[in-house]
Amino acid sequence: MRRLVYSLAVLALLLPSRVWSQPLVPADRLGGLLATIAQAKDPAFGSAVAPALSLDTHASRGDRAAQIVARIAHEVEAVTSAFAAAPDAERIARTKAAVAAFSPETARDGAARSFEGNGPALSVMRQVLFVPVKSAGAGPAAKIMTIISRFERSPKTDDTYYEYSDAAELKLSQVTELPGSAASWTTQARPPMTPDKVYALKKCRHVMVLGWYCNTQLYAVRDLPGSGGAVKLLLTFLRPLAKGADNARFSGDRAKNIVDGYTAVYVVAASGDMVLVYNLGIQSSADAPSQQGLLNRGHKEEYAQLKSRIAAVLGLASLPF
Repeated sequence: MRRLVYSLAVLALLLPSRVWSQPLVPADRLGGLLATIAQAKDPAFGSAVAPALSLDTHASRGDRAAQIVARIAHEVEAVTSAFAAAPDAERIARTKAAVAAFSPETARDGAARSFEGNGPALSVMRQVLFVPVKSAGAGPAAKIMTIISRFERSPKTDDTYYEYSDAAELKLSQVTELPGSAASWTTQARPPMTPDKVYALKKCRHVMVLGWYCNTQLYAVRDLPGSGGAVKLLLTFLRPLAKGADNARFSGDRAKNIVDGYTAVYVVAASGDMVLVYNLGIQSSADAPSQQGLLNRGHKEEYAQLKSRIAAVLGLASLPF
């Protein structure tokens, strides 16, 4: 909490006061949307959600989930406000300065995965990138979100994904196995996610000797409430898997999640000559984190894949960041 207060104080010096009164992504709107899902009150996501929980073990489970939601919402508001307030010539630099208040490594490299706590523990994942509006064409935020949702729905080279036909009924679903390859996330990527529909995906990687590592997650593309469709969101929550809750196709480690909770959001919005993509996700676990360096490298590799995919679809040699 002290880190959050410090970060917001730094941003207050970076941003003009008018930004705080009219933010691009108000924390209360994003937080309200995430909280409704985390509290199992969203009809589409339903009651089977496992949001990330804060490290405050003295608080109730509901309060711990709310603390994570508030953290995500306020960070997104701060970063997107810096982006929207900046003149075109300084938009990337000022946005990166805002990101650096939360994660200097993300501001430097474009992506980073950091870890907090030693059981319970948090894994905090961030990505930031920019796309020229002129390259994205009409409806730039929607265009970029289409690419992102295809990317998230498609298995990467070393992974195997499983898509359930009914996110609300895993046990009754038909399950489509999606093996990863060099083409599975590029030329043979899955179709984009239909807005407002909830998707259930089990994302797995098989590690020799160690076995399967999987998470089953719920995804939905939504508009930020009150944005008139100008701000696109991809929301992600962990789907809890109590014993016997998964499809009969899965057993052993593939019928388990490797984390206990997950809350994440991609935010895509245009301002001036740029489209901002900011992805912030937090996973929680009862256990101490391990393989931190490996996980951080893997997160950065996937960020590079996303950047390359957006550039390829838009016919660009590269992105400005």
